[in-house]
Amino acid sequence: MAIVVNKKVWVYLERLYIACHGEKKFQDLLKRHEVDYDGYIYKNFNKTVPLYTFMSVEDYTFANFMLTIPSYKYSDLICEIIFDQKVRATRTDNWNFYGEKIKRWLPIVTDLLQLSNISIDWQHNKLIYKEEKEIEVKTDYLPYSLSDPFLDYIRKEINETYENGNYLSVMFLCRKLLESLLIRIFEFVFPKITTGKYKPRNHSLWFNKDRNQYHNFETLIDNLKAKAKYFKEDKDLILEICSIIKPFKDETNRYVHSDFKIPDLTYINSWKINRIIDLVRKVYKKYCNP
Repeated sequence: MAIVVNKKVWVYLERLYIACHGEKKFQDLLKRHEVDYDGYIYKNFNKTVPLYTFMSVEDYTFANFMLTIPSYKYSDLICEIIFDQKVRATRTDNWNFYGEKIKRWLPIVTDLLQLSNISIDWQHNKLIYKEEKEIEVKTDYLPYSLSDPFLDYIRKEINETYENGNYLSVMFLCRKLLESLLIRIFEFVFPKITTGKYKPRNHSLWFNKDRNQYHNFETLIDNLKAKAKYFKEDKDLILEICSIIKPFKDETNRYVHSDFKIPDLTYINSWKINRIIDLVRKVYKKYCNP
């Protein structure tokens, strides 16, 4: 099966296997799958500091190399790593490298694979790839109205910045739009006032009264995921949305705090941000009825 994945997947797969088995066995694994990677970056791993630094700083050397490898080799390699018993056990591993917790890595890989329409069958140790149906090409990056003056203004700026190739702005604006949509959904589905009475439990889901401000994006995602069952038939959609929004949110945060990352069109499209927004828009239109 030939698949296309976000290259950050390879960053975390590399870390996971090396953390569990060491860099030499990782290179042996690659050779078994006919991936000829010299691994020069591992040469000082016999010393603690280089290994710890490597595990805590995003290094795309291997990830960029994998872009040169035929994609039909991806599936078997990914399967051997993520279904490895030691790798699977990392989900409960509290060890961390300079703040990078091992237990976060496999869930990140799972979320990023889902972003590429790849689900994981843990019972039968296989990947399930759902091909997207070809859709009509539309002029705008975000073609659909949100029927809200503020949200549609953000959408307008996203379309303009995408068209002009200002991809860093696209990331930040899309993050803002997604956060605003979640707040709108919370306000309608869990209103702070119902039948004339104040509902503090509802209000606390999306607003921090002590700070007099909305919760941060991370808390909004976590609270929405926790309340997925309240959306009845849309529970799975809510869980999928939370799963694919979080990696994009985390990536945008990294760009905010980095002074060397410059996204390009290929990178933006690999995150399928417009697909994420369209899924959230579906929930927004159904429950908020703007």
